[in-house]
Amino acid sequence: MENEVPDVTNIVFAAWPFLIVMIILAWSLPRRFAMMPLLITTCYMSMEQQFVVGGLHFQLYRILMIVGVFRVWVRSEQKGVAYGGLDKLFMFWVLATVIVGTATQPSFDRFLNRCGEVYNAVGTYFLMRCWIRSFDDVIAVVRAAAFMIAPLALSMIIEKSTGRNIFSVFGGVPEITQIRDGKLRCQGPFRHPILAGTYFATLFPLFIGLWFQPGRNKRAAVIGGVSAIAATAASASSGALLTLIGTGIGGAMWPLRGRMSMIRRSVLVLFLLLAVFMQAPVWYLFDRMSAVTGGSGWYRSYLIDQAVSHWNEWWLVGSTYTAHWAPGGEVMPGNPGNMDIVNHYVSEGLGGGILKLGLFVAIIVAGFKIVGRFTGLKAGYPFPRAIFAWSIGVCLMGHCISFMSVTYFDQIIVMWYLLLGILSMMACTSTKELLASREVLQSDVAVESALMKE
Repeated sequence: MENEVPDVTNIVFAAWPFLIVMIILAWSLPRRFAMMPLLITTCYMSMEQQFVVGGLHFQLYRILMIVGVFRVWVRSEQKGVAYGGLDKLFMFWVLATVIVGTATQPSFDRFLNRCGEVYNAVGTYFLMRCWIRSFDDVIAVVRAAAFMIAPLALSMIIEKSTGRNIFSVFGGVPEITQIRDGKLRCQGPFRHPILAGTYFATLFPLFIGLWFQPGRNKRAAVIGGVSAIAATAASASSGALLTLIGTGIGGAMWPLRGRMSMIRRSVLVLFLLLAVFMQAPVWYLFDRMSAVTGGSGWYRSYLIDQAVSHWNEWWLVGSTYTAHWAPGGEVMPGNPGNMDIVNHYVSEGLGGGILKLGLFVAIIVAGFKIVGRFTGLKAGYPFPRAIFAWSIGVCLMGHCISFMSVTYFDQIIVMWYLLLGILSMMACTSTKELLASREVLQSDVAVESALMKE
């Protein structure tokens, strides 16, 4: 699915004032909002807008990362950041990406490619850890994101009605909207409709959590939630739709949070029973589901089947050749050595073997454990904070669902590392800070209740 970016500098006239404004904002905004210019850029600027220096691609959001790191260094905003287990797992994953990923096909070009992936990961994660220090910071960013995505959702609705993508002026996306099975598949500035839909679907649970926060957050929650649903629908992506439905179900399971252990065991038993009684492997459930949701469920099932069947080719250091896996010899245009890898878990394995995939899964497991710390029945955190932590966990679950139907690249990968940074911040929040947060929150709730009575 991943498309190649041309090896040429390409900055249209309209992108220059946009970049200048984003740089100014990245330097001047208060710490908790310093991440917003980076998010706005990933949300509104296609990957075609870039500078190419010595063969290295610097899309606009990568330039903003440099500005952000320089700001952190000048203002010493990295001081006071506590680091924990998730940070260590993340750095081990980074090392595996570079070292093992390069061993997949030892060459300087491969090394640069792996460094490019690490650049995006470490840049976003580091800035997130320096700028977002508390739940209040996260809530402020989510509230701002609700207003940020509204114009983009509106543009996708317009694209749905006109069949033309206004972001084509920046290059990298087609002017005429794709059509599949008679449906327009809107993509905005993203390089594929499923990436656009996934971007919005994984944000949706955070707006649900925002609704339950004290203060003037409900309007932002409604704007963000409606925008996320509308844009996901406009993408006409079955994978994104399943993610949206999955996050809705995950949010509705809040009353059952004390029984999650039993639910996990039940799901495991269910899959084991399906594996016993289904004639095909259990991952062909995607094929069965596509009969209802539409999309290429068979292809996704087939890809997993091929990855399992050819595990000996990639388990040690990964693999850069999968053309012989492709059904009917259908390989990617411009990349005859590979079939289209539309599964992020498979992509992790191919990019660094079982070590990289294992660390990736370990990061996800650690993330869910962190959320459990805040949402357990015995945790004793105020309802608004606990349910917002739950929404972060549902967001994580949404990404886990999306990983089954798309390989993350370009803009959307920033949202994944942003989420990991939030989870790490939660893990490193000290008991003293949590107690202080409770007192402030209880005060806010009391004030809001008093105002409502008046």
